[in-house]
Amino acid sequence: MRNNILGILKDRKFTVDTLWLVSSQGILIISGFLVNLIIGYQFGAATLGVFNQVLGFYLILSTFISLGINNCLIQKISSGLPQQYKGIFSSNFAITTVSAILFSAAILLISYSFPSVFSSPELAKALFIATLSLPFFNWNKNFMAFATGTRNQKLFSNVRSFRWLIIIGFVAAVTLVSADPIWIYYSFLAAEVILFVFCFAKFSNLLTINFAIRDIKSNLSFGLKSFFAEAFSILNDKLDLIIIGYLISSTEVGIYSFLIFFAKSMYIIPGTLQQNINPLIGKHWFSNTMEELNKTLKNIRNVNIAVVLVQAVAILIFYKILIAFYKPEFAGSWGYLALSMLGIIPFALISWGGSILVMTGKLKENILRTLILLLFTVLTTFIFTFFFGFTGAIWAVVANGIFAFLLLFGLVKRETGIRLV
Repeated sequence: MRNNILGILKDRKFTVDTLWLVSSQGILIISGFLVNLIIGYQFGAATLGVFNQVLGFYLILSTFISLGINNCLIQKISSGLPQQYKGIFSSNFAITTVSAILFSAAILLISYSFPSVFSSPELAKALFIATLSLPFFNWNKNFMAFATGTRNQKLFSNVRSFRWLIIIGFVAAVTLVSADPIWIYYSFLAAEVILFVFCFAKFSNLLTINFAIRDIKSNLSFGLKSFFAEAFSILNDKLDLIIIGYLISSTEVGIYSFLIFFAKSMYIIPGTLQQNINPLIGKHWFSNTMEELNKTLKNIRNVNIAVVLVQAVAILIFYKILIAFYKPEFAGSWGYLALSMLGIIPFALISWGGSILVMTGKLKENILRTLILLLFTVLTTFIFTFFFGFTGAIWAVVANGIFAFLLLFGLVKRETGIRLV
């Protein structure tokens, strides 16, 4: 293990970038924890359930708006020449602008005119407010994808950190001045507008109207091929909250979302590694320098195993202590957290490789993987929760995690020869 760590540390650029990403992930974890803690304590489990359902809808909708353009940006920027950056970025930004305006307008219309579509009136009202920030969020995702493609992980990390610091600051301020939880949903708009102003000022030199229609067609073609896999992935991650919202009480949804936040934080460190290795995978795969790539991935694989296991123990201990001093609604949920870990841990061991198929051009295979997983997730979540309620929702998490592990491991090994464990 010591040699694995030393092997990674020899790549100074990779090490520094990873430290920046880990720092931002730390801020993300702490901010997410504080947001859940404050809302749950100040407004109760029912409001916390609505908030996390809105967040789930928000991330799902932003993925549909993006049309896979972010993956296109990362892949093309990481393998392109600097003189091509303006054309690549501007054509992608144009696609995002049209998509963001059309999709956001549709969501605003539905949530305002047809609130009965959603599991509760509170959810429809909150989602209407959150949707106002979706265009800004997706424009910011373009800027962050450019930073990732150029391996400027410091900037990527800072933007993501600022987003969550603004949100937590806004939520904390709302709890001090208002007893109405509806104001907390304006935190999304405040964060995205501020970040957009910053990113626009920094990257305005990338925006130009001198790009060809063929650039848009090419980018959209690549984006749509990866879009379905990306959409299926985010649905796999967030759709459980939306499904169970129709089947169990808002209070139970709040408790579920609280403990699942801790369980799914297991994916954050692997996600950091994935963020950092994506441009490397694309570069080495298309340059046919696989020996160097496999050496790096081997070190990452072994280190990730140790990190995941230590993180799992730390989460279980911390959560046990936390609920002993928290609101009575959450008492007794530690056992459900421990149970969910049976599915979370296996997938966390290999989730860092979730984008390997995309970065190696295996787009159809990745779409198939995420589609199969999505269908499995929807069926198990609905069936288990429908028949067994809250406990069934937890068992669905276990089943989905184990199935996701087997599916990703098998397909990546078959299609690329890369071993994830």
